[in-house]
Amino acid sequence: MVQRREPGVLVLAKELSAAIEKHVEDREYSPTYLISEIGAKLSRVLIGGVLDQLENRGTEEDPFYTARVIDPNGDFYYLQAGQYNPEGAMALSKLEAGVPVLCVGKVRARTPEDSERTYVSVQPEGIRAVSMDEVSHWAIKACDKLNTRINANKAFGNDDAALKEARLTRREMDGLELSKEFYPTVAVENYQALLYDCLTRLAGGDVATPETTNFTGEFEPAKTAEPETETEVKEVAEEVKEEEEVSEEKSQPAASDDNEAKVLALIKKMDEGDGIYYDDLGIAISMEGIDGPMLDEILDSLTDQGLIFQPRFNHYKEA
Repeated sequence: MVQRREPGVLVLAKELSAAIEKHVEDREYSPTYLISEIGAKLSRVLIGGVLDQLENRGTEEDPFYTARVIDPNGDFYYLQAGQYNPEGAMALSKLEAGVPVLCVGKVRARTPEDSERTYVSVQPEGIRAVSMDEVSHWAIKACDKLNTRINANKAFGNDDAALKEARLTRREMDGLELSKEFYPTVAVENYQALLYDCLTRLAGGDVATPETTNFTGEFEPAKTAEPETETEVKEVAEEVKEEEEVSEEKSQPAASDDNEAKVLALIKKMDEGDGIYYDDLGIAISMEGIDGPMLDEILDSLTDQGLIFQPRFNHYKEA
């Protein structure tokens, strides 16, 4: 069975950072989705902004890059790329802080066992330097998508005609329904303000630039108007389509065979029928020197290769 690639969803940094609820579908090889408060269903995203605080926190032989991307509204995406994402790490190694970029990558939310805070990051699959005009075009389209989600949220359960007029795809409707289940008391006006602020910056050419404070390598925890012209939206839609087509053609890079083999063997050994629970797997594999972030990358890689799947949320089973 061929595993379908997820499309790159356009989402502003503030909406992504607040998307802390996870969802796995009842089908083989379902990725772990993040559901945003306003209804975006996120696995792979297409983001844009200015690259900031790029740092190799590993070694030349075993690099581990961290960075921020500042979107046009001044909010942060956080990037990570290490040995289990060599293409992303290689792409980041060729860039410099301060350049505008577009990036296709997978989202991840992590809540440490000793903390109640959730950290959301993007694992880049492809990232390239672009012009600020290209970032602005991307941002217009991202705002257009946000505006659709805002209107659908306001219409949901109140105005069936307006909801139908929104012409949501099946995926978008799924995200909206799940968001209502996960976040029953969302303040939609906060996202209206985000939309207004971002479009105001774009209209005035006042796109946010990097701050001078040093990035510690730690992520910030998740926090609890119309597009400018149809012509601009159509232009950026074509560019976004090209970016998504490029991401579809990319194959998932190979990970460390040795560590992947250890995790796969342990899943097979410990599985008693319904899959092995993530926390139990983490405790067992830690004896092999594999920590939480490394395990997450291995599980993503094995899932993308079709070697494992989640029969139910947070449980892993050999395919």
